[in-house]
Amino acid sequence: MKQIFLLRHAKSDWNNLGEQDFDRSLAKRGIQDASTISNYVKKNNHLIEKVLCSSAKRTKQTFDYCSDGFNFPIENAEYLDDLYFGDTDKIIRLIQNINESISSILIVGHNPTMHSLTENLTKETIKKFPTCSLAEITSETSWKDLPLKKCKLKSFIKPKELKS
Repeated sequence: MKQIFLLRHAKSDWNNLGEQDFDRSLAKRGIQDASTISNYVKKNNHLIEKVLCSSAKRTKQTFDYCSDGFNFPIENAEYLDDLYFGDTDKIIRLIQNINESISSILIVGHNPTMHSLTENLTKETIKKFPTCSLAEITSETSWKDLPLKKCKLKSFIKPKELKS
């Protein structure tokens, strides 16, 4: 079985209006939400073998705060501009080219791409994909044969749901 975790970056800080979108940092709430997701994945023993992360600052920071929960070294993540620009077809091709010896991956990206990618891989309709939400998708096929609309959405977690 193959597992794909799709993580939308956490809430970004909009206080510096002159800042370029690519360079925007996380807001305080974003840091808290990323820590909440990290605790969730650690508690549920979600382990990953490969990370593809957008090269934008807020996605890197989101993964930095979540890497411990996934028990994945930050320095082993791949940071890709293709994940910033939001082309779901390119991301599906990236997934299809993953080495078959790997069974679980994490993709850290942006909306609307994470939302579209979840719906394109599964037959599920998601009303909203809030910041720092995590979709877990499974497939019984190889990466190269990853079917559209036939993968299973195993879980969809929003940080707000995890807070007491």
